[in-house]
Amino acid sequence: MVFRYSSRPRSTAGFTLIELLVVIAIIAILAGMLLPALGKAKDRALLANDLNNLRQVVLGAHMFATDNNDFVPYASWGDCADRDAWCTAKGMPNGEGRADQTIWTNQVAYFKRSQLGKYLVTERVLTCPKDMSERGNGRAAADYKRRNIKITSYLWNGSTIAFGSVASETPTSRFKLGDMRPTGMLVWEAPAEQESYLFNDVGSSPNEGISQRHANNKKAKLQTENVGGIATFADLSGRAFALNMNKWFTRQYAGTTVWPNVPSFDGPNDAWYSLATPTGGF
Repeated sequence: MVFRYSSRPRSTAGFTLIELLVVIAIIAILAGMLLPALGKAKDRALLANDLNNLRQVVLGAHMFATDNNDFVPYASWGDCADRDAWCTAKGMPNGEGRADQTIWTNQVAYFKRSQLGKYLVTERVLTCPKDMSERGNGRAAADYKRRNIKITSYLWNGSTIAFGSVASETPTSRFKLGDMRPTGMLVWEAPAEQESYLFNDVGSSPNEGISQRHANNKKAKLQTENVGGIATFADLSGRAFALNMNKWFTRQYAGTTVWPNVPSFDGPNDAWYSLATPTGGF
């Protein structure tokens, strides 16, 4: 028997160019539909972690108050280098103009000697996870480098110290926890874009601005620009939640003007609650 072999190649099935382009187009459409949803899911997870951080910070403040005659920690008012505060210790090194690991490590060491250092398990609860993820490049990296205090995304409400330094022999807040309104905001996520006093300390007035990094990928150029994002807050009771600028900058909260403009608000309220003045403000 003689076997005959054909020299003609066998035909193989395959994609035509048009079919391949159709498949690529379908994949691109599906990616375009799925990626925004995945981005939102990731942001919600980061927001949940952020809110949990703030709850832990307020819980630490309550534990501190239990050990200190019902006074919460000192907010700081431009004097981090001179005295202990809620997340910094006296002599806190200035990190302005730096973004290296050494300044981070040094500031963490000072946090551990701060007033909440022994009440908080780790310095990680001081930083918004989205802030941490964004600061490696672009505008966020430049803003991070400008900061004096590197180890926190949050600032303490100056209402607790009547918006000014208290006597040096008084290491805590000016008012007792039980005397202040329980719904008063104690801590919030601060703007990384502020033109001046950018994390120069760990205390703030309500009208100095808030972060907008959650629920929005747009970056504000200054603390006065509203790009539609939201910030996280926690009040003296330990409740944590999010607000946007449209809600925060109303007369019922921070007022209708953003620093450096003079605040205009109806107080006392949950943003301005200093017991030293009838309005709760300066």
